[in-house]
Amino acid sequence: MKFGKIVRQWALIGVFVLSAHSIFAQSQSSSTNPYVRLGNKAIMDGDFKAAVNALEKVKNPDTLVTYMLGYSQIRCANYDKAITSFTKLLDQSPNNFSAYYWRGKARNTLAVQTTNKLSDAERSKMLTASIDDFSSAIRLNPDDLSYYQSRGMAYRDLGILQGTKSTAIYDKSLAEEAYQKSIDDLQYVLNNNTKRDDLAKEIKKVKIYKANLK
Repeated sequence: MKFGKIVRQWALIGVFVLSAHSIFAQSQSSSTNPYVRLGNKAIMDGDFKAAVNALEKVKNPDTLVTYMLGYSQIRCANYDKAITSFTKLLDQSPNNFSAYYWRGKARNTLAVQTTNKLSDAERSKMLTASIDDFSSAIRLNPDDLSYYQSRGMAYRDLGILQGTKSTAIYDKSLAEEAYQKSIDDLQYVLNNNTKRDDLAKEIKKVKIYKANLK
């Protein structure tokens, strides 16, 4: 399977987003900074480009503003900038599991995009960093199954990269290891939610990828 064919888009929706919007709404009424208020309103309106434009003007942003900026940058597909924002947030708040999660998602997305000029080695390094981020999120908040699922998909992407002979970093044994870790993570999520037919199908795919390694 060609690595270039595995690019996927992930939806930033669900309970987390609703919770984030709730936090932003609560902060909107209490902030005296006009750019923060503009950013809050833009997020609530779903205008993330406007949110980025406003929040980037905030001087000495606190952790919430930095989080809002990183979140908005992801929604605008500004993944490099989002990584920078969440890294700054983690420097301020090293136990922020959501920041690890979103930085991991941004890194994973960049690593599999075919439109950028990353080398195979750089893609591998970014996928490994993504996996590390998801692992940190799991360590800090082990009850969130979405973290295991995201790590499982990142392991899958790493296995595809390492298992493709045309790449500069082809390594069958490392690909097998990555695929197995992907299966383990996805199976863990499926064991806790047996109605996830989509995960059952994904696990079957990863097993086929692993079995067809040459």
